Amino acid sequence: MKILHITPNIGTGGVQSLVYEFGKYQVRHGHQADVLSLRNEDSLYFKEKDYSDAGIRVIRGKYPKTYDPRNILVIRKYLCAYDIVHVHLFPNQLYAKIAQMLTARKKRPVLITTEHNTYNNRRKYSVLRLLDRWFYKSYDKIVCISRQTKENIDKWLCSESLSEKTVTITNGVDLEKFSSAPDRLSEAIQLEPEAKYIVMVARMAHPKDPITLIKAIALCESSVHGVFIGSGPLECAMAAEAESLGISSRIHMLGNRTNVEELIKGCDIGVLSTLWDGFGLVAVEYMAAGLPVLATDVAGLCEVVGEKELLFNYKDAEGLASKISGLLSDPGHMESKKQYSASRCRDFSIDRMNSEYLELYKRLTATNKKIY
Repeated sequence: MKILHITPNIGTGGVQSLVYEFGKYQVRHGHQADVLSLRNEDSLYFKEKDYSDAGIRVIRGKYPKTYDPRNILVIRKYLCAYDIVHVHLFPNQLYAKIAQMLTARKKRPVLITTEHNTYNNRRKYSVLRLLDRWFYKSYDKIVCISRQTKENIDKWLCSESLSEKTVTITNGVDLEKFSSAPDRLSEAIQLEPEAKYIVMVARMAHPKDPITLIKAIALCESSVHGVFIGSGPLECAMAAEAESLGISSRIHMLGNRTNVEELIKGCDIGVLSTLWDGFGLVAVEYMAAGLPVLATDVAGLCEVVGEKELLFNYKDAEGLASKISGLLSDPGHMESKKQYSASRCRDFSIDRMNSEYLELYKRLTATNKKIY
């Protein structure tokens, strides 16, 4: 099959990691996998060589803004060359729908999308339900990354015909990559004797909430440090918060990194603080690296973490600090949660996820009437 993934960029983030894993697996199994990365900004292409090395062709868009409507014509240019077009995130989902409308019916590929979140800002406004219904109707399948993601989108769209199109394929991680990674944290920061390092990997932007973790670290013992991997518009606010709390020396902002697994491996606890998250891929990465995980108690993410005692309320810095301190002060408790992580992450393997997607692709292309 000829497969095209459409994504805003190939920088950092859970979706970007998944697109890379999709492509790598599909190439390994004899298919052509290309990625159309619509946002043409050089800083977002630092991982481009990884894609090339895996046999994935990256096609750069023309415009610097994700929401530029001219991206519709960029998408349309490539649609007819593929059997499967797999679209990730809004507004790509909308633009791909319009691009398909501008393509001859007999040349249209199978069009699927993955719903990566349990919530988005469009759902604040009921009138936008009509927009979502309109563009989702063009998709052959809507894949949801968790049970809660499917329940939420079915409730939002409130359409029996669209509900029949939604299926659930839970996300997966290359567990071996994280479990066998060497510890190279000392190459990124100067480690302090007896210090404990709490890591958060994310794009530092809404809906992620790194500020709460910074506040929690300020409430912990002075030996507790925070390691933040990823970049985004919240970085200035994070630095200002750390300075105002007098803990700048304990907050390490590493920006975008290509060796995330090696940095996680040197940390003690993994945290994901967020307003919402359809799945929380990084939580599984923490688990695979052998870290206990603390995460915000939100739909989707809580399904992945599993145990209620590992969850904290949104913006509850005191509650998060208490859980961090509880793990660090009790070696037996810490060890039990590490063992839990090692067991829990096995439910989310990358091979299981990819095989389910590939089977879906095959079923859909078998019934497509596209004529070249």
